[in-house]
Amino acid sequence: MAARKRNDRRSGSNAGTAFWLAAIVIVLFIFVLNWGKIQDTLARTNFHEIVKTQSGTGTDTKPPPAAAPIPVAPTPVTPTLTVPPPAASPQVAPPESTPPGAASPRVSAVSPPAAEASRTPRATGSAQAARTRAASLSFVRIDDDGVIVRQEVKRQIADSDSPLLDSLDALLKGPTEDEIRKKLISLVPEGTKLLSAQVRGSTAYLNFNEVFMYNHYGIEGYAGQLKQVVYTATSFPTVQDVQILIEGEKHDYLGGEGVYIGKPLSRNSF
Repeated sequence: MAARKRNDRRSGSNAGTAFWLAAIVIVLFIFVLNWGKIQDTLARTNFHEIVKTQSGTGTDTKPPPAAAPIPVAPTPVTPTLTVPPPAASPQVAPPESTPPGAASPRVSAVSPPAAEASRTPRATGSAQAARTRAASLSFVRIDDDGVIVRQEVKRQIADSDSPLLDSLDALLKGPTEDEIRKKLISLVPEGTKLLSAQVRGSTAYLNFNEVFMYNHYGIEGYAGQLKQVVYTATSFPTVQDVQILIEGEKHDYLGGEGVYIGKPLSRNSF
């Protein structure tokens, strides 16, 4: 039984060997028949070159080196030293052309940037400063006997297109510290505001808020505040008298003391 099994294994082994030998012979036969086509295919695909490159054999294993640049002798450069041009000295007029004690003429700048700047107009200090004008304001002073005396002062105030408004606004702000030291006061009620001012003919229509109606100094206080306003407004030559308005309306009397304001008041009204 054992001898039979060994014979079966041998016969199977021989059959397998014969099969593989026959297959190899067939493959070799096919390879020989198609050798020409295989050579053409290998030539078209550069198979030999690829194999040589990957295996490290052959003469073209590395890419050809880049062509070396042709050496050129450098052109000798002579170093130059840049020296800034000397500043031009200002030219001064000869001594004999300048009279004794006269100021030397100003010399314009020589460099181009400064020359450009000198052609640019510049505002002088007087042009840059705010315009001012002399205003005539009326305040009052109480003498030692208790008599209220009107006092006119001259003051520099800002100048604008509405000089009457500027003068009355300065009056309503009251006296300055220097004027207070001279014992000047204002009888215009604190908080009075000038709402509008308009000149028609020779009459100035001055519209105040309601605060202007009340003065705690009594009849003399009302007369004093009216004098301050009328004399300040009539300091302009185009204004002869003043019509007082309260909140845009005309009233016959100022306060409860009965000071009449129903018509324009001039300096002769006091």
